[in-house]
Amino acid sequence: MGFIRLIFLLFLVFISSSVFSQNIDAIKLKLQSLSSWSDTNYVYVFPHRIVIAPTFFVRTNTLILQDNSSSGEEIIYKPNSPLRMAFAASYKSLTIGASFRLPSYLNNKGNTESFALYLGTQTHFANWGLDFYFVKNKGYYLANPKDVIDHWKPDDKYIFRSDLETLDIGFSTHILLSHKISLKAALKETEKQLKSAGGFAIQSGVNYSQLNTDSTIIPLSQQGNYNEASLFVNTAYLNIDVRPGYAYTFVHKDFYSSTFALAGFGFQIQTYKLGVKRDLGAQFMPQLKFQQVFGYNSDEGFVKLMFSYSTESYSVKDLKIRNKFMLISLSGGLRFM
Repeated sequence: MGFIRLIFLLFLVFISSSVFSQNIDAIKLKLQSLSSWSDTNYVYVFPHRIVIAPTFFVRTNTLILQDNSSSGEEIIYKPNSPLRMAFAASYKSLTIGASFRLPSYLNNKGNTESFALYLGTQTHFANWGLDFYFVKNKGYYLANPKDVIDHWKPDDKYIFRSDLETLDIGFSTHILLSHKISLKAALKETEKQLKSAGGFAIQSGVNYSQLNTDSTIIPLSQQGNYNEASLFVNTAYLNIDVRPGYAYTFVHKDFYSSTFALAGFGFQIQTYKLGVKRDLGAQFMPQLKFQQVFGYNSDEGFVKLMFSYSTESYSVKDLKIRNKFMLISLSGGLRFM
Protein backbone atom coordinates (compact mmCIF):
# COMPACT_ATOMS: atom_id res chain seq x y z
CA MET A 1 0.00 0.00 0.00
CA GLY A 2 2.86 2.34 0.81
CA PHE A 3 4.46 1.60 -2.57
CA ILE A 4 1.22 2.52 -4.40
CA ARG A 5 1.03 5.80 -2.47
CA LEU A 6 4.61 6.58 -3.42
CA ILE A 7 3.88 5.93 -7.10
CA PHE A 8 0.77 8.12 -6.89
CA LEU A 9 2.72 10.92 -5.21
CA LEU A 10 5.46 10.78 -7.85
CA PHE A 11 2.77 10.90 -10.54
CA LEU A 12 1.26 14.07 -8.99
CA VAL A 13 4.69 15.68 -8.80
CA PHE A 14 5.32 14.80 -12.46
CA ILE A 15 1.97 16.25 -13.57
CA SER A 16 2.48 19.41 -11.50
CA SER A 17 6.00 19.97 -12.80
CA SER A 18 4.80 19.40 -16.37
CA VAL A 19 1.99 21.98 -16.00
CA PHE A 20 4.40 24.42 -14.30
CA SER A 21 6.94 23.92 -17.09
CA GLN A 22 4.27 24.59 -19.71
CA ASN A 23 3.26 27.79 -17.91
CA ILE A 24 6.90 28.93 -17.75
CA ASP A 25 7.30 28.21 -21.46
CA ALA A 26 4.13 30.17 -22.22
CA ILE A 27 5.41 33.13 -20.17
CA LYS A 28 8.75 32.99 -21.98
CA LEU A 29 7.02 33.00 -25.36
CA LYS A 30 4.89 35.96 -24.30
CA LEU A 31 7.94 37.93 -23.14
CA GLN A 32 9.77 37.10 -26.36
CA SER A 33 6.84 38.32 -28.43
CA LEU A 34 6.77 41.57 -26.47
CA SER A 35 10.54 42.08 -26.69
CA SER A 36 10.28 41.78 -30.48
CA TRP A 37 7.23 44.03 -30.45
CA SER A 38 7.75 46.05 -33.63
CA ASP A 39 6.55 44.89 -37.02
CA THR A 40 9.78 44.65 -39.04
CA ASN A 41 7.89 45.60 -42.20
CA TYR A 42 7.33 49.03 -40.60
CA VAL A 43 10.24 49.50 -38.17
CA TYR A 44 13.95 48.94 -38.63
CA VAL A 45 16.20 48.65 -35.58
CA PHE A 46 19.63 50.21 -36.09
CA PRO A 47 22.45 47.91 -34.91
CA HIS A 48 24.34 50.91 -33.52
CA ARG A 49 24.48 50.97 -29.74
CA ILE A 50 25.83 54.51 -29.24
CA VAL A 51 24.34 57.80 -30.49
CA ILE A 52 25.91 61.24 -29.92
CA ALA A 53 23.60 64.22 -30.53
CA PRO A 54 24.21 67.97 -30.01
CA THR A 55 21.06 70.11 -29.76
CA PHE A 56 20.13 73.80 -29.84
CA PHE A 57 16.90 74.57 -28.03
CA VAL A 58 14.68 77.10 -26.29
CA ARG A 59 12.51 75.93 -23.39
CA THR A 60 10.06 78.23 -21.68
CA ASN A 61 7.44 78.06 -18.95
CA THR A 62 4.54 80.54 -19.07
CA LEU A 63 2.31 81.32 -16.08
CA ILE A 64 -1.05 82.89 -16.95
CA LEU A 65 -3.16 84.24 -14.07
CA GLN A 66 -6.83 85.23 -14.33
CA ASP A 67 -9.50 86.03 -11.76
CA ASN A 68 -12.52 83.72 -11.83
CA SER A 69 -14.90 86.50 -12.84
CA SER A 70 -12.59 87.55 -15.71
CA SER A 71 -13.15 91.18 -14.73
CA GLY A 72 -9.43 91.89 -14.70
CA GLU A 73 -6.73 91.47 -17.33
CA GLU A 74 -4.74 88.28 -17.73
CA ILE A 75 -1.34 88.48 -16.03
CA ILE A 76 1.44 86.64 -17.88
CA TYR A 77 4.83 85.78 -16.41
CA LYS A 78 7.68 84.13 -18.31
CA PRO A 79 11.23 83.15 -17.43
CA ASN A 80 13.92 84.88 -19.49
CA SER A 81 14.82 81.71 -21.39
CA PRO A 82 17.88 82.05 -23.62
CA LEU A 83 19.01 79.81 -26.44
CA ARG A 84 20.79 76.82 -24.97
CA MET A 85 23.03 74.07 -26.29
CA ALA A 86 22.94 70.48 -25.12
CA PHE A 87 24.90 67.31 -25.64
CA ALA A 88 23.13 63.97 -25.26
CA ALA A 89 24.47 60.44 -25.41
CA SER A 90 22.41 57.31 -25.83
CA TYR A 91 23.47 53.75 -25.12
CA LYS A 92 20.86 51.21 -26.14
CA SER A 93 17.67 52.37 -24.36
CA LEU A 94 19.20 54.90 -21.95
CA THR A 95 19.73 58.58 -22.78
CA ILE A 96 21.43 61.21 -20.63
CA GLY A 97 22.42 64.76 -21.44
CA ALA A 98 23.41 68.18 -20.12
CA SER A 99 22.84 71.72 -21.38
CA PHE A 100 24.28 75.21 -20.92
CA ARG A 101 23.33 78.75 -21.83
CA LEU A 102 24.99 80.30 -24.86
CA PRO A 103 27.11 83.23 -23.60
CA SER A 104 26.07 85.71 -26.30
CA TYR A 105 22.53 86.01 -24.93
CA LEU A 106 21.61 89.52 -23.63
CA ASN A 107 18.38 91.53 -23.28
CA ASN A 108 16.56 93.79 -20.81
CA LYS A 109 14.12 91.28 -19.35
CA GLY A 110 16.18 90.15 -16.35
CA ASN A 111 18.27 87.13 -15.53
CA THR A 112 16.44 83.88 -14.79
CA GLU A 113 18.37 81.31 -12.78
CA SER A 114 17.44 77.86 -14.01
CA PHE A 115 18.40 74.25 -13.54
CA ALA A 116 16.99 71.26 -15.43
CA LEU A 117 17.65 67.53 -15.33
CA TYR A 118 16.03 65.00 -17.65
CA LEU A 119 16.49 61.24 -17.58
CA GLY A 120 14.61 58.98 -19.96
CA THR A 121 14.49 55.60 -21.57
CA GLN A 122 12.44 54.42 -24.53
CA THR A 123 12.49 50.63 -24.53
CA HIS A 124 11.80 48.18 -27.33
CA PHE A 125 9.56 46.32 -24.90
CA ALA A 126 6.03 47.02 -26.17
CA ASN A 127 6.91 50.64 -27.14
CA TRP A 128 7.17 51.46 -23.45
CA GLY A 129 9.04 54.45 -22.02
CA LEU A 130 9.94 56.02 -18.68
CA ASP A 131 10.89 59.66 -18.02
CA PHE A 132 12.04 61.70 -15.02
CA TYR A 133 12.47 65.48 -14.92
CA PHE A 134 13.54 68.14 -12.41
CA VAL A 135 13.11 71.79 -13.49
CA LYS A 136 13.68 74.87 -11.32
CA ASN A 137 13.33 78.50 -12.44
CA LYS A 138 13.93 81.58 -10.28
CA GLY A 139 13.09 84.96 -11.74
CA TYR A 140 10.20 85.74 -14.14
CA TYR A 141 9.38 88.91 -16.07
CA LEU A 142 5.93 90.36 -16.66
CA ALA A 143 5.36 89.55 -20.34
CA ASN A 144 2.31 91.78 -20.97
CA PRO A 145 3.01 94.99 -19.00
CA LYS A 146 1.10 97.16 -21.49
CA ASP A 147 -2.13 95.34 -20.53
CA VAL A 148 -1.75 95.44 -16.75
CA ILE A 149 0.49 98.41 -15.87
CA ASP A 150 -0.91 101.93 -16.14
CA HIS A 151 1.00 104.24 -18.50
CA TRP A 152 3.58 101.59 -19.45
CA LYS A 153 5.47 102.36 -22.68
CA PRO A 154 7.47 100.02 -24.95
CA ASP A 155 10.65 101.91 -24.02
CA ASP A 156 10.10 101.24 -20.30
CA LYS A 157 12.00 98.49 -18.54
CA TYR A 158 10.23 95.16 -18.09
CA ILE A 159 9.14 94.35 -14.55
CA PHE A 160 11.26 91.43 -13.34
CA ARG A 161 10.28 89.39 -10.28
CA SER A 162 13.47 87.84 -8.95
CA ASP A 163 11.47 86.36 -6.05
CA LEU A 164 9.09 84.38 -8.31
CA GLU A 165 10.27 80.77 -8.25
CA THR A 166 8.86 77.55 -9.68
CA LEU A 167 9.80 73.93 -9.15
CA ASP A 168 8.56 70.93 -11.15
CA ILE A 169 9.55 67.34 -10.36
CA GLY A 170 7.90 64.47 -12.19
CA PHE A 171 7.98 60.84 -13.19
CA SER A 172 5.93 59.51 -16.08
CA THR A 173 5.48 56.37 -18.13
CA HIS A 174 3.90 55.86 -21.54
CA ILE A 175 3.07 53.07 -23.93
CA LEU A 176 2.10 53.04 -27.61
CA LEU A 177 -0.38 50.32 -28.50
CA SER A 178 0.77 49.53 -32.03
CA HIS A 179 3.30 47.16 -33.61
CA LYS A 180 3.63 49.39 -36.67
CA ILE A 181 4.93 52.65 -35.21
CA SER A 182 8.08 53.37 -33.23
CA LEU A 183 8.49 56.16 -30.70
CA LYS A 184 12.22 55.46 -30.65
CA ALA A 185 12.40 56.31 -34.35
CA ALA A 186 10.90 59.75 -33.76
CA LEU A 187 12.33 60.66 -30.36
CA LYS A 188 15.55 58.68 -29.87
CA GLU A 189 16.57 57.89 -33.47
CA THR A 190 17.77 54.40 -32.52
CA GLU A 191 15.16 52.98 -34.91
CA LYS A 192 13.78 53.98 -38.29
CA GLN A 193 10.18 54.17 -39.40
CA LEU A 194 9.95 52.49 -42.82
CA LYS A 195 6.27 53.10 -43.63
CA SER A 196 3.60 55.53 -42.48
CA ALA A 197 1.59 54.27 -39.51
CA GLY A 198 -0.29 55.34 -36.39
CA GLY A 199 -1.55 53.98 -33.10
CA PHE A 200 -3.25 54.80 -29.81
CA ALA A 201 -1.12 55.75 -26.81
CA ILE A 202 -1.53 56.37 -23.10
CA GLN A 203 0.62 58.30 -20.65
CA SER A 204 0.41 58.45 -16.87
CA GLY A 205 2.56 60.03 -14.22
CA VAL A 206 3.06 61.73 -10.88
CA ASN A 207 4.46 65.22 -10.46
CA TYR A 208 5.08 67.71 -7.67
CA SER A 209 5.05 71.46 -8.36
CA GLN A 210 5.66 74.65 -6.40
CA LEU A 211 5.09 78.32 -7.14
CA ASN A 212 6.54 80.74 -4.57
CA THR A 213 6.87 84.52 -4.17
CA ASP A 214 7.82 86.87 -1.34
CA SER A 215 4.75 89.02 -1.96
CA THR A 216 1.68 89.08 -4.18
CA ILE A 217 2.31 88.57 -7.89
CA ILE A 218 -0.79 90.59 -8.85
CA PRO A 219 0.27 94.09 -10.04
CA LEU A 220 -1.17 96.97 -8.02
CA SER A 221 -3.31 98.26 -10.90
CA GLN A 222 -5.11 94.86 -11.11
CA GLN A 223 -5.59 94.08 -7.42
CA GLY A 224 -9.04 95.69 -7.32
CA ASN A 225 -10.27 93.18 -9.93
CA TYR A 226 -8.66 90.15 -8.30
CA ASN A 227 -10.13 90.73 -4.81
CA GLU A 228 -8.95 88.03 -2.35
CA ALA A 229 -6.84 86.37 -5.08
CA SER A 230 -4.52 89.40 -4.95
CA LEU A 231 -3.23 88.00 -1.63
CA PHE A 232 -1.89 84.87 -3.34
CA VAL A 233 1.81 84.25 -2.61
CA ASN A 234 2.45 80.51 -3.09
CA THR A 235 1.06 77.09 -3.85
CA ALA A 236 2.33 73.53 -3.95
CA TYR A 237 0.55 70.50 -5.31
CA LEU A 238 0.89 66.80 -5.98
CA ASN A 239 -0.75 65.59 -9.16
CA ILE A 240 -1.57 62.14 -10.56
CA ASP A 241 -2.57 62.17 -14.22
CA VAL A 242 -3.69 59.91 -17.06
CA ARG A 243 -3.62 61.11 -20.69
CA PRO A 244 -4.79 58.91 -23.58
CA GLY A 245 -3.97 59.98 -27.12
CA TYR A 246 -2.83 59.10 -30.60
CA ALA A 247 0.47 59.08 -32.51
CA TYR A 248 1.06 59.07 -36.25
CA THR A 249 4.24 59.08 -38.36
CA PHE A 250 4.28 59.95 -42.06
CA VAL A 251 7.29 58.62 -44.02
CA HIS A 252 8.77 59.54 -47.39
CA LYS A 253 12.09 57.79 -48.04
CA ASP A 254 14.45 58.96 -45.25
CA PHE A 255 12.22 61.91 -44.26
CA TYR A 256 9.48 61.67 -41.66
CA SER A 257 6.92 63.72 -39.75
CA SER A 258 5.63 62.46 -36.37
CA THR A 259 2.67 63.89 -34.50
CA PHE A 260 1.68 63.05 -30.91
CA ALA A 261 -1.44 64.36 -29.15
CA LEU A 262 -2.50 63.45 -25.61
CA ALA A 263 -5.38 64.87 -23.56
CA GLY A 264 -6.65 63.90 -20.13
CA PHE A 265 -7.10 64.89 -16.50
CA GLY A 266 -5.01 64.99 -13.39
CA PHE A 267 -6.17 64.73 -9.79
CA GLN A 268 -4.47 67.43 -7.76
CA ILE A 269 -4.01 67.78 -4.01
CA GLN A 270 -2.81 71.30 -3.20
CA THR A 271 -1.83 73.61 -0.41
CA TYR A 272 -1.81 77.38 -0.95
CA LYS A 273 -1.28 80.62 0.92
CA LEU A 274 -3.33 83.81 0.65
CA GLY A 275 -1.61 86.47 2.73
CA VAL A 276 -0.81 84.76 6.03
CA LYS A 277 -3.57 82.15 5.71
CA ARG A 278 -2.72 78.66 4.45
CA ASP A 279 -5.39 76.27 3.18
CA LEU A 280 -5.83 72.91 1.43
CA GLY A 281 -7.70 71.92 -1.70
CA ALA A 282 -8.27 69.11 -4.19
CA GLN A 283 -9.52 69.17 -7.77
CA PHE A 284 -9.37 67.62 -11.21
CA MET A 285 -7.44 69.64 -13.78
CA PRO A 286 -7.47 69.26 -17.59
CA GLN A 287 -4.16 68.58 -19.34
CA LEU A 288 -2.99 68.63 -22.94
CA LYS A 289 0.29 67.60 -24.56
CA PHE A 290 1.19 68.02 -28.22
CA GLN A 291 4.45 67.15 -29.95
CA GLN A 292 5.49 67.56 -33.57
CA VAL A 293 8.74 66.26 -35.07
CA PHE A 294 10.15 66.77 -38.59
CA GLY A 295 13.27 64.81 -39.38
CA TYR A 296 15.70 63.08 -41.67
CA ASN A 297 16.86 59.65 -40.51
CA SER A 298 19.49 57.63 -42.41
CA ASP A 299 21.92 54.85 -41.56
CA GLU A 300 24.77 57.25 -40.75
CA GLY A 301 22.93 59.93 -38.79
CA PHE A 302 19.90 62.17 -38.41
CA VAL A 303 18.63 65.76 -38.24
CA LYS A 304 15.49 66.66 -36.30
CA LEU A 305 13.34 69.74 -35.67
CA MET A 306 10.94 69.31 -32.75
CA PHE A 307 8.16 71.37 -31.20
CA SER A 308 6.63 70.28 -27.89
CA TYR A 309 3.79 71.96 -26.00
CA SER A 310 1.91 71.02 -22.85
CA THR A 311 -0.53 72.85 -20.62
CA GLU A 312 -2.44 72.30 -17.40
CA SER A 313 -5.08 74.48 -15.72
CA TYR A 314 -6.11 74.69 -12.09
CA SER A 315 -7.63 77.08 -9.56
CA VAL A 316 -6.34 78.46 -6.28
CA LYS A 317 -9.33 79.88 -4.44
CA ASP A 318 -10.65 82.56 -6.87
CA LEU A 319 -7.50 82.57 -9.01
CA LYS A 320 -7.24 80.57 -12.24
CA ILE A 321 -3.71 79.50 -13.20
CA ARG A 322 -2.58 78.05 -16.52
CA ASN A 323 0.88 76.51 -16.58
CA LYS A 324 2.32 76.16 -20.09
CA PHE A 325 5.54 74.47 -21.17
CA MET A 326 7.01 74.86 -24.64
CA LEU A 327 10.17 73.47 -26.25
CA ILE A 328 11.63 74.15 -29.70
CA SER A 329 14.77 72.24 -30.60
CA LEU A 330 17.05 71.53 -33.56
CA SER A 331 19.35 68.56 -33.24
CA GLY A 332 21.50 66.21 -35.25
CA GLY A 333 23.52 63.15 -34.47
CA LEU A 334 25.82 60.38 -35.57
CA ARG A 335 25.60 56.66 -34.87
CA PHE A 336 28.43 54.38 -33.74
CA MET A 337 28.68 50.69 -33.08
